Amino acid sequence: MSSKKRIEANRRNALRSTGPRTPEGKARSAQNSTTHGLSSLNRNPLAAACFLQMEDQDQYLGMLNQYLATYSPQGQHELDLLTEAVFAKFRQQRLWAAEAAQLEVAIAKDEKEFRKTLPNADPRAHLANGIAKSEQILKLYLRYDAQLNRLYRNCLKDLRDLQAQRHIPEPEEEPTPIEPKFETEAIPNEPKTTPEEQEAEAKRRAFQRHININLGRHPDWEPPTP
Repeated sequence: MSSKKRIEANRRNALRSTGPRTPEGKARSAQNSTTHGLSSLNRNPLAAACFLQMEDQDQYLGMLNQYLATYSPQGQHELDLLTEAVFAKFRQQRLWAAEAAQLEVAIAKDEKEFRKTLPNADPRAHLANGIAKSEQILKLYLRYDAQLNRLYRNCLKDLRDLQAQRHIPEPEEEPTPIEPKFETEAIPNEPKTTPEEQEAEAKRRAFQRHININLGRHPDWEPPTP
């Protein structure tokens, strides 16, 4: 067990430690908890052109890392599917923001005219007017939203299917069928006779045959066993 002095010294050393200071050192340190290079990402796997200038790419990267922690993909194929799914969700959220902004623009653009018609209109009435003025663009947003949601779900489904295949045990070899054994009735061993006994039996049969013929019986007739 460490002494109290040793514990206090370790604490003081920890306070003096500042960790990596250069960007290169921080990048190496960030990889310490990475498993198979996929459990966390400190670099966006997508090209910068995929994002608008107003968008924060780190927001997408944070979302991707949360999904990585949940699904733990293995291999580039699984990582690609998860990246595509998360980017579809990111674009869907971008669409939601654009839809809200579109309504804000429509409400502001028509606000003066609308107040002339309904001076006492509340915010809900202004929202309804904004939706009416944006009907066509909102239909387009809904169609894009459905497509992105379908892409998101399909990518995750394909990812789960791949991961499920990794956990399917290999089929065991079928055991060789055992053929049923039929028990045969034991035939009792016939008593063995000596040559002398066989010769005497042959004489007896010949004599009995001679008598049967003389008495008009069938030659092979045998007297009943007592």
